[in-house]
Amino acid sequence: MVDNIKSAISAMCKAYPSGRLGIAAALDMSIDQFHNHLYQKVGSRFFTISELEMMEDLSGTSLLAEYFAARRGKWLVDIPKPESLDNVDLFQHEMQSNAEKGKLDQAKFAALEDGVIDSREKKTLSQMFHSSLRHQIHGFMGFMALYGVSDGAVDMFVASRKDDARECAAPGAVACRFSGEL
Repeated sequence: MVDNIKSAISAMCKAYPSGRLGIAAALDMSIDQFHNHLYQKVGSRFFTISELEMMEDLSGTSLLAEYFAARRGKWLVDIPKPESLDNVDLFQHEMQSNAEKGKLDQAKFAALEDGVIDSREKKTLSQMFHSSLRHQIHGFMGFMALYGVSDGAVDMFVASRKDDARECAAPGAVACRFSGEL
């Protein structure tokens, strides 16, 4: 999880095979221009949304979307594609979900040893809780997708990441939508 947009950009650059130099070249910038935009030096503007989206696409990550979601206290969930799933995948998702839940439970016990949950433990527990829920929701959406629920029905529960990132870029947008309606 990234705490600020500059750390998201840094992580996207690290995820790209040729790093900052490659990202800068793909954006048709020199490395100096890239750094001027990143640190807003020499009167340079920060990156545009299009440039940030391109960095995310090039890096193959969802760090920008996760930054925007976290900024608003939201989080994102991967929605599996039906064509990429089978029963073995569902079993693996279920196992991962159970493993994440187990890690969370162990961390909760460890945090309670002194009887107080400090800010560091709260942050760790919150991150683990979000991870556990992401895996659980991902598995559920995979189950729904594999057994014939149309994309429209899945969208009723959770918006896709691409939509979320665009919504986060607009003022007043919501990063992750949930609906209790069936």
